This record gives sequence, C-alpha cells and structure tokens, in this order.
Amino acid sequence: MNSSVKAFAAAALLALPQFAAAKLLEDTVAVVNGTPILLSEYQKEANTAMEYWSKTNPAAMADPANLRKLKESTLEQLIDRELLIQEGTKLKIKVREREIDNAVDEIKARFKKDEHGNNLSEAEAEAAFSLQLKGEGLDFGKFRDRLSHQILARKTIDDAVKAKMVPPTEAEARAYFAKISSYIESKSTGMPAGMDEDEGMALREVAGQIKSLSSERVRVQRVLIRLSPGASENEKKRALKTIEAVKKRLDAGEDFAKVAKEDSEDPESAARGGDLGYVLRGVAPPELEKAAFALGVGDTAGPIYTESGYNMIRVTEKRAAEKPEFDKFKDELANFLGGAGFQKKVEEFVKGLRDKATIERNLPATL
Repeated sequence: MNSSVKAFAAAALLALPQFAAAKLLEDTVAVVNGTPILLSEYQKEANTAMEYWSKTNPAAMADPANLRKLKESTLEQLIDRELLIQEGTKLKIKVREREIDNAVDEIKARFKKDEHGNNLSEAEAEAAFSLQLKGEGLDFGKFRDRLSHQILARKTIDDAVKAKMVPPTEAEARAYFAKISSYIESKSTGMPAGMDEDEGMALREVAGQIKSLSSERVRVQRVLIRLSPGASENEKKRALKTIEAVKKRLDAGEDFAKVAKEDSEDPESAARGGDLGYVLRGVAPPELEKAAFALGVGDTAGPIYTESGYNMIRVTEKRAAEKPEFDKFKDELANFLGGAGFQKKVEEFVKGLRDKATIERNLPATL
C-alpha cells in the first residue's frame, strides 16, 4: 500500500454523508476542510480491511507494525475520498437518480446466489440484501446516499483526470519494452536501476510475465492423490495404492481428463480435467518438472512422489523458449502504460487537493 490513491482505485470506498455540524472530537478520526470523518465509519472500513488481509495474509497481520500501517492507510483512503467528494461538489458534478438505481441493481445482483453458488429466489435475495444493510446499521435511504457519494467521487476522477488522458504512443511502448528486454537479459532479480520503488516493482512484474510467456514450457494435466504434512508410512502406502489404480485405468486407455475429474484430489485442476496450465523450469517441484520436460506430447508418467502427494501427469503441449518480440506484447504494454499513467495522474490530482486542504487527524493509538 504505497499510496492511498492506489487502494482507492482498487476498491472504491463507500462515501460518508455530509454533516451540517461537526461532531465532538472524540467521535471523529479526522476533519477535512471542516467536514468530520466519524470514528464509527472509520471502524467499519478498518474492520473490513483487516478481515480481508487476515484471510489473505495472516502472517503479516500478526505483526503489530503492519496492523498499524493498515489502520493508518485506511484513514488516508477516507481522507482522499472526502476530498474527491468535496471537489466534485465544487465542480457541480451531478449524480443522476438512474446512476444510483444502476448501482443498487448491480449490488443487489451479488445477493442472487448463496455462499455455495446456489440460486436464490427474488424474495430470498432481497432478504439477504436487507440483512446486510441492517448489519451495517443502514436503512435504504442512507444506502443510496452512500452510493451517490461513491459515484460522485468516481465521476470527479473521470472529469478531472480520465477525460484529459492521452493514450501512450507506440514509441513510448517500444521504449518501455526495451527496458524490459534489458532487465530480462541482465538476469537480475533485484530492483531495476534508475527507477523509484513503485516503477521498479511494476517493471519487474511485467518483465516476469513476459519472460514466463517466452520461456520453454510444457502444458500438463495431473491426477493428484494428496498426502498430509508429515504423512505416516501407512498413509503413503494407501495413497500409493490409489495412484497405482489410477495408473492402471490410464494405461488401459481411459480418458485422462475424465479420470482427473473423478479421482484427483486437487479440486481446482480436477475441475479442468486435471489441467495445470504451463509448467516453467524452476517453478514446479523438481521431480515433477524433470518428468514433464522429459515427456513427449501425449505421453504419461507416474506415479511421481512430491511433498503434496503422488502424481500422474500427461503432457498436452510443449513450447520452446523464444526471444520476446515487441509485436506480440504491444497491445498489453499499451494498456499497462495507459493504466499506470492514469494512476499517476490520479495520485497527482489527489495530492493537489491535499496540498490545498486543511486536514486534522485524530487516530487514537489504541485503535
């Protein structure tokens, strides 16, 4: 989270209502040009952020320093949002009722399925939606107000930044591709020289993607019989017996995709008929990689023992390493540069609003 604007662009935060009179200081975490950001609203946003990161990166959230940074970042996101709302109001940007109606319909559509993906009736979906509003302490009118402010913040960015953006030229895309090519050829894994942290991390990520798409690779199907961590010898024997039965079915000519869907204990790949996608050198477990790259297209190997279990694999496609060519990636690079340029302009725009604003922060150390 190197900038609050990036977080704003990734997940638009719901907007605060405007208040005619300021709340008591202990009820606020910040005041932006005289408009308070309420402690209650901050806590909702912070709890949502912490719940997300606790699920996706629990180890990081166990560090009090990271937890504090996340809370501070949440506050800065709320400040940025309030600044955008105020600027949109100043610019007299209108939010039409139909825009709010469309946003309501879009959010309600998320409640048409339950957590298991089963379709709900219209009444059941409406009840689930109403329960969510109640849990957030909102009635429908306040919910629409929130959406109105959210739309206003987005339209402010569209009006002040997006409308003025110029697409990157082919020359700019070629120049960036040249930097990527040089970085790949250097075989470096560190930060590219002459760039700030954000730019360097972005180039390194794009270079990694281009390198992967240009490296020698094989496409693999797999049937996996899992082993638990620290599996006993008896568990290994049972798993080996199961994978040997799978091998007999494959040797007898049964369709690999059918067997994978029925017997593989890797749910994600099993749903795709065992397809793992492309395997790159240095990425897969060594035992699996060695076998995969030694096979011809259509050949099967196994059982192969890895830490995750016993595997049967089949190679469906092989691609030789190739030198990255600009024409193959130019459209993706243009889109990337356009997005990066837009993000930078948004950051500059919000920074300008911050520089002109009066902002008071009152985030308690105990939160």
